[in-house]
Formats: sequence, structure tokens, C-alpha cells
Amino acid sequence: MTPDRPRAAAQTLSADDIARLLPHRHPFFLLDRVTALNPGVSAEAVKNVTASDAVLAGHFPGRMLYPGVLLVECVAQLAAVIYGSAGALRATGEVVGDVADRVGYLAEIRQAKFLRPVYPGDQVVLRAESGPRLGGLISVTGQASVGRDPVMTVRLAVTEREDT
Repeated sequence: MTPDRPRAAAQTLSADDIARLLPHRHPFFLLDRVTALNPGVSAEAVKNVTASDAVLAGHFPGRMLYPGVLLVECVAQLAAVIYGSAGALRATGEVVGDVADRVGYLAEIRQAKFLRPVYPGDQVVLRAESGPRLGGLISVTGQASVGRDPVMTVRLAVTEREDT
């Protein structure tokens, strides 16, 4: 960003807004809030991990750890928010719209590094940035942090369905 350009106001989305962009529902609706959004480019979100998350009952009994694969899915869902909001913006002029039917699939996990466990009580900050497209695939880089500590980095490819 250059000093002479004003910074755009950060877009934030509530859980209800996110639900309009994603087809996921409980118990697989993982993002609690989007705290910053640049449609089509990048986003930041939070996931609050609580002891009442059903998955923690079996992962692991006696020592609850939030599964790393769900952290990867959080980044994939955040990627869907990034390109879903861009699609809604193109279609309606608003960043939130009923575009969940355009969400594609997680196509590839290229690199995932888990740097430390995530426990109940942690607030995970997720970041994702859209990269180059190759046909129907979108490259995404992401990371998850708790406080100042990175807990995961990942490179993904996701799909986006064409306008229907």
C-alpha cells in the first residue's frame, strides 16, 4: 500500500452473512466471524474452539485437541468466502449474497504444516489469500494462529463452480 492511497475500510461478516456465502451447516460450518475481507483477494476470520465442539469428544478422550484437518477446512471455507463474496459483488453489488451454490470443493492440499496443537479455549485467527487460477482451480495460501503463535500453514487448491 502506498502512503498517498487511502486504506479501504475492512469488510466484516457475521456468522449469518457467512452462511449466505457457504453451503456448509452445523456441524461443519466452522467460521465464527470474518474480521477482514477483500473480495476475490484475501480474508481473515476467527474460529473459537470450545470444549463443547462435538469433534473434541473423540479427539482425543482425556486430552482434547482440535483436529488439524479441520484447521485446513477452515482455510478452505475462508477461501470460499473470498471468491463467493467476489461473485456476490459482481452479481448484486453487495459482498454478501446467496451464492452458496457456486462453492466448489477442496481439490488439493499441497502443503500443510502443523506447528503446535490447538486446544479448547483457543481463538484461532485464520488468514487466506487467493493466488493464481489454473482452469477451474484456485491456488490458496493460508495460515492459522493462536495469539502471536502460528499453529498451521497450508497451501491449497480449491474449485469454484461456474455461474449457474
